[in-house]
Order: sequence, then structure tokens, then C-alpha cells
Amino acid sequence: MKQVSIQHRIKMKKLADLIIKNPDLPVITMTDNDDTISGITGGVSYIAGCLPEVSIDYIYSRTSKDLLLGNGEYRPYVKSFDEHVGLEILRERVSYRDNTLDAEYLKKEATKIWNNLAWRKVILVYSGQLENADDVYKERGVVR
Repeated sequence: MKQVSIQHRIKMKKLADLIIKNPDLPVITMTDNDDTISGITGGVSYIAGCLPEVSIDYIYSRTSKDLLLGNGEYRPYVKSFDEHVGLEILRERVSYRDNTLDAEYLKKEATKIWNNLAWRKVILVYSGQLENADDVYKERGVVR
């Protein structure tokens, strides 16, 4: 169990270092949300998480007149996580406007739109989902 505690300390130090070196950046947290835990389809569950990844990333919140609007996600896009999905949505939207465009042009146009979105630089803390409440204690090194 000491290994878990050491890994946790290393990741917490990385987070602290990023905050100290970038005091002007907001800290944004993300945690997996598995609604099957709540037992209610479509319900919301609040889940504790361990700290596997800390990095500087970019987020983008959609607006009402956005080409990315309406993809079913209620969270902001995270540049490193969502690029593949975002580019696919943008290619579909650009091709819907003009279905005579070739695939290479669609890819270039979608990439240009994606890169020119109003991305906001943040410190991203991504917490993976813990399987059950006992994992909180395992993460802290309290139990085996």
C-alpha cells in the first residue's frame, strides 16, 4: 500500500507545482460518471475519484450559435480528450452545409474551425472513477 501513497504524493506535488507556476490559470476537475452506480438510467451520480492525471489543457464551452452545439454532452470540450469527436462533428456539420466537398477539404476545414475555437487554458485534474467506497480508503493507504 505504500506504493499507492507514494504515487498519490507525486501526483499531488505535480498539481501543486502547476498551480504555483501558473497562478492565473483556473483549476478544472473532471471525474468519470457512471450512471449505472446510481441504479437510475439517466440519473446523476456523484463519484469520488483518485488522482491519475494532472496537466495543462484547454477547454471550450459551446455557445447557442455554435457548430458543436447539440452533441448530447453537457460539459465543456477538453482539447486533448475530445479532439477526435469534435472534428467528426465539425466535418459532419460542414458537409451538411455543402455536400459536394471532398473528404480532404472537410478535414482541413474542420481542423481550422477546431483550432480557432475560443479555447481557455486551464489546469486540468482528471480523476478516474473509484469502483466503490472502500477504494477511497485504499487510495489513502488506510486499508489493503
